[in-house]
Amino acid sequence: MSNHEHTPSFKSDLITFGLLMLLTAITIWASYATGGTTVLAVLVAMGIATVKATLVVRNFMHIKYDDVIYRIFIGVVIIIFAVFITLLAADYFYR
Repeated sequence: MSNHEHTPSFKSDLITFGLLMLLTAITIWASYATGGTTVLAVLVAMGIATVKATLVVRNFMHIKYDDVIYRIFIGVVIIIFAVFITLLAADYFYR
């Protein structure tokens, strides 16, 4: 395993920051544009939050420069988390 240092450029950080600000603006706009449909607003907000979290993890936590095994570990954790949240939501809504 070699010890390569990957330093992201200022341009990459600036692009990521711009995308995060754009997605934040879209989230705010979508909360008003859904017309009072709470379920749709939550689904849109959660989808955008997932994209934003992916950007932060890949760029600011430098996961895109790490080995594939770390991506696999993170993917497994996310899948397990999603399964638990789905099961908890199903239990909550059907009681």
